Amino acid sequence: MNDFYNNNQGNPVGNSFPRNPETPPTNPNTQQPQQPINYGAYNQGPAYTNNPYQQRPQQPPQYAPSPSAIYTNMQMGNSPQYHFGYPGGFMDSHYIEEQKRKYQLRRSQEKLLKKAGNRAGLALIILLVLSYAFSMLIVFPGVSKLYSTNLSFSCAFAVFYSIVTVGGAFFLAYRAFAPVKEKTPISYGKPKDATKTTLLILIGFGGSLVANYITSILRGFAEAFGVYSSYSAIEDPSNTMDIILMFFASAIVPPLIEEFGARGLMMHSLKKYGNGFAILGSAFVFAVLHGNAVQIPFAFICALFIGYAVIATDSLWTGIIIHALVNSLSCISSVFMYYFDEHAANLFFYIASGAGFVAGVIALIIYFKKYKDEGILSDRGEATELSLKTRFGKFVSSPLMIIGIILFIIQAISTLTTTPTTY
Repeated sequence: MNDFYNNNQGNPVGNSFPRNPETPPTNPNTQQPQQPINYGAYNQGPAYTNNPYQQRPQQPPQYAPSPSAIYTNMQMGNSPQYHFGYPGGFMDSHYIEEQKRKYQLRRSQEKLLKKAGNRAGLALIILLVLSYAFSMLIVFPGVSKLYSTNLSFSCAFAVFYSIVTVGGAFFLAYRAFAPVKEKTPISYGKPKDATKTTLLILIGFGGSLVANYITSILRGFAEAFGVYSSYSAIEDPSNTMDIILMFFASAIVPPLIEEFGARGLMMHSLKKYGNGFAILGSAFVFAVLHGNAVQIPFAFICALFIGYAVIATDSLWTGIIIHALVNSLSCISSVFMYYFDEHAANLFFYIASGAGFVAGVIALIIYFKKYKDEGILSDRGEATELSLKTRFGKFVSSPLMIIGIILFIIQAISTLTTTPTTY
């Protein structure tokens, strides 16, 4: 194409005019001499001459076909298009090679996102298999009775379950798709900015309270139609040792393990496709893995706040602290229930929720005034050729992810009942 371009000095295919502009070419249809062609005007952009083969409507550059559209037209076997507003007047081999490069880049990015989706889907599948294996242990009569009557045993079981199922599932899935020598993408470093970290912890905690309120509205709406959802929870403590074990099993181990998997392994591995996509993708998986209709919307909203805080501070400890505070709220309510009564427990919960929400709003205002230009959600990354919608679509449409989503949807549906549930 370059030779053809050089020989014809920028004329379109099929119009082989002589180099000397003073010699008028002949119209092959009429065999009549044509008017001299102003090559300079033609090569500068939109041209409009008396040559019927050369006439094109006067289009401003902003309405010119993009290189992507021209390349797509060429790929479909159509004739080359004029590329008004670009040097040379029409697309040459440089444009074709550029569009080939962009097309190949997009295809490679789509494959990488599919791989990331398969990794997350495999984690969901492994987690579900391991959770069912653990549930088989409770089926045995002796174990089942001990689990339902002994809080110490149920807390120890919950700790072991969290470490093996959640932590093990994410780690095995990550290593299954990672090169042997690839470093695990976790940032356990200490947050560098104490003020920013404190503000984001308050914002994250306040956001979790908003998530709890939204979940309550959705649950009330479903219950109005006679649909209820149940999920297992640790019983209220009956002695001091139970209280200690309950905090350890609910407010310490799960935040460490779940943040290790959802934010430490998954979200950090997705950051190369953009921070916003990493937060959204990890929040989606984090919500799905909870596997019940009550916790899925709550976990998704919380994960958005936690993911942002972890990326903004570049430390997993920020997310762990937020997660621990959220889980601690229900634990402290159980402690009030043990030492006082249900009224005192509810009063504490409402006061703590109100104070946490107000503190979160104030922290949010201060944060955006002080750190508004940091660009945490910027779209920089390896998949910049793809929109956020396309990236997320490729991520969730990978085969293993689809299988994992279907399995957890079935499990979430199984938690629905028409019998009123006491929480």
